[in-house]
Amino acid sequence: MNEGAFRKALVVLIITGILVKIVISFENGISDPDTWWHLAAGKYMITNQAIPHHDIFSWTVAGEPWITHEWLSEVLFYLFYLAGKFYGVLFLILLLSTALMVFYWKLLSRPRDSFFIAALTLLVTGELLAPFIEIRPQVISYLFFMVFLYVLYSFVQDKKDNLFVLPLLTVLWTNSHGSFFLGPVLVILFIVCGFYRPQTGEGRITHYQLKKSETTKLITVLILCLLAVLINPNGSKLLLYPLQTLGDSQMTDNIQEWLSPDFHDLYYQVFLAYYLMTFLTLVITPKRIQLVDLLLYLIFGIAAFLHIRFIAYVLLISGLLWSRYFVIRFSPKLSLSRLKAAAIPVLIALYAIALVKSAPPQTAIDYKFTPKDGFFPVEALTYLKANPLTGKMLNDYGWGGYLIWNRPEEKVFIDGRADVYMKQVFGDYRKITRLKPGADELLDKYKIDYAFLPSDAPLVEALRFSPHWSVLYEDKKAAVLLKKST
Repeated sequence: MNEGAFRKALVVLIITGILVKIVISFENGISDPDTWWHLAAGKYMITNQAIPHHDIFSWTVAGEPWITHEWLSEVLFYLFYLAGKFYGVLFLILLLSTALMVFYWKLLSRPRDSFFIAALTLLVTGELLAPFIEIRPQVISYLFFMVFLYVLYSFVQDKKDNLFVLPLLTVLWTNSHGSFFLGPVLVILFIVCGFYRPQTGEGRITHYQLKKSETTKLITVLILCLLAVLINPNGSKLLLYPLQTLGDSQMTDNIQEWLSPDFHDLYYQVFLAYYLMTFLTLVITPKRIQLVDLLLYLIFGIAAFLHIRFIAYVLLISGLLWSRYFVIRFSPKLSLSRLKAAAIPVLIALYAIALVKSAPPQTAIDYKFTPKDGFFPVEALTYLKANPLTGKMLNDYGWGGYLIWNRPEEKVFIDGRADVYMKQVFGDYRKITRLKPGADELLDKYKIDYAFLPSDAPLVEALRFSPHWSVLYEDKKAAVLLKKST
């Protein structure tokens, strides 16, 4: 095997290994609570040939405005679901993940003298990124983010002009995920850094040279990207959506992905180590640091320390910069041929083990969208279907999407579309379920007929001993309680 073939084989093995890990993560079912309502939204749009602009899933905010900013990805998910059920959607996720890794490799492999560092970075970053690969629209956002970076770096450093794709990509991004604003932000960063001129001397910070015509092109592309954002079913309303979300303290203080990472958790400790490793590399590298690299590292790093949802982007950036600025001098004896001889058997063995581990059992041949054990109230929902209740239901926030998909005939109190409920319902839900002052009055205000909540929820503990409520069903996961007629 010649050197070029070996390198290609190694990259293919690494990407395949990452994909295998993603497959393994879905082997025992679905754990993300938002997967369900995304699919339900896609189903509604395909069935009705229309994009909803008002809530259709709940009874608490029925008819209230709903900015369907992810409609395109939801339709795409459901189309693949129709084509192949679970395997159809999984195929789409693997397709998007492969494209993401390919574009990431294109950026990593630009320095021709650091192939093994780039390959190691691809492996480590891919492994760390895998937990963020869910059946949710942000997977598309990760891909578009990487394509933006690839096109912009190619333009300013390699003088390859593919900028025309960015406005087109912005249209797709805007209709696929709420992180579309990151595209124009990246263009702005590259424009600003093009104006940077160091003072006297070499210094640690360097810059790329842009001609006036190149700067004009970037500014033109930025304007086109901003205009492209308007090409969506919600029009100009979508422009303010990211700011409204970031400015809503109820959202940022209570929704998991908007919280700051808890560094008591092992995964976030590893993420922090990876981020700091890149910082150390930037400090000690003998190479001059591009200003745009430094700004990307700092700006997205701050965002990730404030909000978990930005960690995936920082992993990609940190790996890219570590690969770019890490300098190591190998011994002349450590030749490529020696590395090939040692690496290939090990890689093939690891790959084979991963494939065997990922193979589904015989009973999983007809695998459908099954909730992962312990994440959703499967038995309680089975009871509720066999013994249907009527009236207004109070349900757990994390189970709303699961109920929308599996019990579409009944409207929910709340679900994972937090932005739809933030005006009032979300706050009331927290007060009710946490037994805050006024909880009883809110139960009466909403005229709740029955509750479908975790069996260890404070409200369940309180209603269990209330003369006005009775427990119809209870297991370790969930309880169904009915309000007695007065």
